[in-house]
Amino acid sequence: MRLSRLEVENFKGVGIRQVIDLKPITLLFGPNSAGKSTILQALHYVREILERQNPDPDQTIAGGLIDLGGFRNLIHNHDLSKAMAIKLVIDLSDDQGSERLPINNGNSLGSPEFENLRIRYIVGENTDLKEYAVVQQIGISLEMRWSDLINAPFVSTLIVEMDGERVATIKSPPQSGQAQLTDFNFQHPLLEEYKDADDEVQDTDAESDPIGTKLSAEFWELSRDMATAIDIKDSNEFRVAAASVIGALPEIDKPWDLELRDPEPNKFELENSTPRVRGLSALLDELIIGPLRIARDYLSDMTYIGPLRDIPPRAFRPQFSPDEGRWAQGLAAWDLLYSDPKGTLLDSVNAWLNGEDRLATSYEIAKSEYLEIPVSSRIDQLFKRGISEDDIGELQEEFQKLTSRTEIVLRDVVRGINVAPSDVGVGISQMIPVIVGCLRDKDGILAIEQPELHIHPAIQVGVGDLFIQAVMPGESSFGSGKTLLVETHSEHIMLRLLRRVRETSEGELPPGVPSLIPKNLSVIYVETTDEGVIFRPLRVSGDGDFMDRWPKGFFEERAEELF
Repeated sequence: MRLSRLEVENFKGVGIRQVIDLKPITLLFGPNSAGKSTILQALHYVREILERQNPDPDQTIAGGLIDLGGFRNLIHNHDLSKAMAIKLVIDLSDDQGSERLPINNGNSLGSPEFENLRIRYIVGENTDLKEYAVVQQIGISLEMRWSDLINAPFVSTLIVEMDGERVATIKSPPQSGQAQLTDFNFQHPLLEEYKDADDEVQDTDAESDPIGTKLSAEFWELSRDMATAIDIKDSNEFRVAAASVIGALPEIDKPWDLELRDPEPNKFELENSTPRVRGLSALLDELIIGPLRIARDYLSDMTYIGPLRDIPPRAFRPQFSPDEGRWAQGLAAWDLLYSDPKGTLLDSVNAWLNGEDRLATSYEIAKSEYLEIPVSSRIDQLFKRGISEDDIGELQEEFQKLTSRTEIVLRDVVRGINVAPSDVGVGISQMIPVIVGCLRDKDGILAIEQPELHIHPAIQVGVGDLFIQAVMPGESSFGSGKTLLVETHSEHIMLRLLRRVRETSEGELPPGVPSLIPKNLSVIYVETTDEGVIFRPLRVSGDGDFMDRWPKGFFEERAEELF
């Protein structure tokens, strides 16, 4: 599961809609204050809306320096008359049949009219239908507006898409309980009925499509009539009151409570006693709330590492209760190393930290165990008095009672000494959270600001290889399935990635070095224009060259200084 596209309109410096195609590795370049952080902030904002139903956030769940400042600060040019729009497109093609997709459990509808829909097979209940039934992509569009009536922002429109086709739209004024489900797409391919290949074909549609047929027009007509407020203008119009708190966003954690009624309960004789109203509500829950749940859960797995990472102090004590906000300052990485019982993550981090063909820093992370003897303890008293042969038994008993503590230290492998993180150059401690974030066994978005901070260029190129390893599925027990969003100024990281693209294309990769192809790398240049912030994709060829010219030249400052 990966975030493949983000669309933003009237958000912070972005005015006209910007479409940003994201790859497993996306690098964001541009001048300071050009708007590189806009992508990260837009994702944090959508997460606040989906997870906390808050379209007016300041301090976010991610913590750190991500303080959005509320809707007034986020709307373009602070113009409260504008509508803000953000769209997420999530690629599900690698998650077919995964239990992590909560959209459908295969057992909720019951009514025969619904149980054979292709939507039934989204989670791979029948692998024979993989080509036809598994959703490859979901899209969530949110429009936010300011309301003087409630003196607050609200979600005015929600649009849900599957496989690039609109499923439905929910619109709402700022008042509570006024949301309306409209523009339902009854012709969506997922609403085709599955027919087994051995079933007898009974109509012309089935002959032209042996895999599935549309549900009967008569049945959908009846389904539309279930709305308490009907305003049918064409065959795709389906308006129904939709439960929400304020605005168009439904309550994601609850089964969707639609105000439906069955005007002709005896029109069909059902084998199952489950009312069709309940079946239709469950179907709409899966089609509309299901993608929202997927998007919320996906954003909840996002890890954000900020531009300024804290150095663990002497006698650092890890926090064992999970606190996502500690990733922003980098301290959560040190917490994770402390709590790594088998040392697997620690070994993986050290392999990159000190590997000659990787980062080659000449440092490793080590755990030092200490037994603590409190002053005025019985052991302390025995030693102060002087140990006699008769004290040996008591001393052994007291020794067994001593508590231990663990400290993470950096080992200088050249000199063979242990030092505290605060005793070495700042660059090493700044790099540890980036390494741990890339190598830990957690999928989802990994957003990093300035990974090159205080790091020597020779190490920066190795960080490029680390990024490739992080997003390559199946290469190791760590780092599979991530999507990296990296805000950087590092020419060295980018040049290493371009080199790996070229070596992959020419079959000249060194042994053990991860491969990289152009479709897995996106380089985006961010600049401010008279129209607002513009995101310019710079395409990469199989030769590791840019197919598009860099705005204002390619790191032209270096050329100016040299020539």
